[in-house]
Amino acid sequence: MKLKKGVDIMEFIKGIKTCKGDVFFESPEDKIDLKSALSQYVFISILGNKKLMEKGGIRCENPEDLRTLEAYLE
Repeated sequence: MKLKKGVDIMEFIKGIKTCKGDVFFESPEDKIDLKSALSQYVFISILGNKKLMEKGGIRCENPEDLRTLEAYLE
């Protein structure tokens, strides 16, 4: 799923921390586990790159976590 435009990234990351399973940003080139603090910094830098954001999306390992993050996802 795609991240909505204008999302408060810090609130999104707080939401990820409450998820039961892993949450990933995946693109054809990369797979980043967003529960990792280091990966969150990498993800924040990716946000500035429109091409990477268009190619990638958010995936939750645990389907229940989609409800937690649905306010942030298209």
